[in-house]
Amino acid sequence: MKHLGSKTLETERLILRKTEENDLKRLWEILWMDNVSKYYLTCKINENWEKEKYWQYKKLERANNPDVYCWTIELKENHTVIGQISVQDLFEPKEEIRDIGWFLDPNYQKKGYMKEASREVLKYMFLEVELNSIETSAAIDNPASWLLMEKLGFKRLNTTHFVKYTFLEEETEVYEYICNKKDFLKKYFYQENLYITLDIDKEPYLNHLTDDPVINITGESGSGKSTMIEDYPNKKDCIIIDTDLLYHNPKGDCKKLQDYLLEKYKELPDLCLEFDKVYQDILEYFKNSGKIIIIDSAQYRNCKDLSILKGEIIILRTCVNTCYQRCIDRFQKKNRNASLEELGEYTEHKRNIYKWYHLLNSFIERIDSYREEE
Repeated sequence: MKHLGSKTLETERLILRKTEENDLKRLWEILWMDNVSKYYLTCKINENWEKEKYWQYKKLERANNPDVYCWTIELKENHTVIGQISVQDLFEPKEEIRDIGWFLDPNYQKKGYMKEASREVLKYMFLEVELNSIETSAAIDNPASWLLMEKLGFKRLNTTHFVKYTFLEEETEVYEYICNKKDFLKKYFYQENLYITLDIDKEPYLNHLTDDPVINITGESGSGKSTMIEDYPNKKDCIIIDTDLLYHNPKGDCKKLQDYLLEKYKELPDLCLEFDKVYQDILEYFKNSGKIIIIDSAQYRNCKDLSILKGEIIILRTCVNTCYQRCIDRFQKKNRNASLEELGEYTEHKRNIYKWYHLLNSFIERIDSYREEE
């Protein structure tokens, strides 16, 4: 094991760096949030900053030590401090085995930030620091934490123990986990190959969900979904539903479906928030058609219950830069007389692809894990 300290690490959206004086009060404020401290704090903390800062400054004195591995998590886009992650000695030190812990401002949870940060830290600890194993634990009542551990390659042991968290009256039972270098790298490189990236086009991800005559096609705007459907053989034997057309200028089967949804709900459901409802209505409406139902939508990433999906899933993994450029080229071709202002508004909107694709990667991972668990 090489003691290299808290080297600055970067991901696509984050900077992980040594904790600085200006971070201390912000991190303390996050720790005092109920749903952060509940399953994190196991030691005393003062509710008065003037009393607490003495202890925080004592920790700061060690920030540059080569055997300290503790990072403040900062957003690249605006330099907001959103949390902390650390790899530290176990209470009963074992040779080259350490513990990992993290906390995140609730306003930034469920966006993939902690997964992004923890993967980068584990990669550093295993590949550069040359740590062999990490042991950790998470409250059974805190699935957000232990599910993330499992996604990172940690294996749950058959034993549990009890922990006294600072603000809980009763001791809490926790799962015990371990991750070694081999298991992490196996998971890491598999996921890297699975994900859509910024600048590398990959073959479509394919998975057989059920034997129903349904083909689900998804990807970012500009990924080539529509082109794939145009080239699909035997289209006369298919019903093709493009959810964009369903909500904007529907024709044929899309118009019939829109009329059905309007009659049922009086207004069209929000596709992003209620994708599951719309998806099930599509299958219900065309269930007796005797045809293959092809559903083209970028909104599969918003599917909440994967068990509703039927048939085959095709996820186009065209890189984000290619998708973005195709969208701009397509807009200019269709709107040759568009003003610079209109083009600017469109290109600014489409920049959201660089945020949305993280959700699509999460969907790919969820589908992949879902099929493994069945």
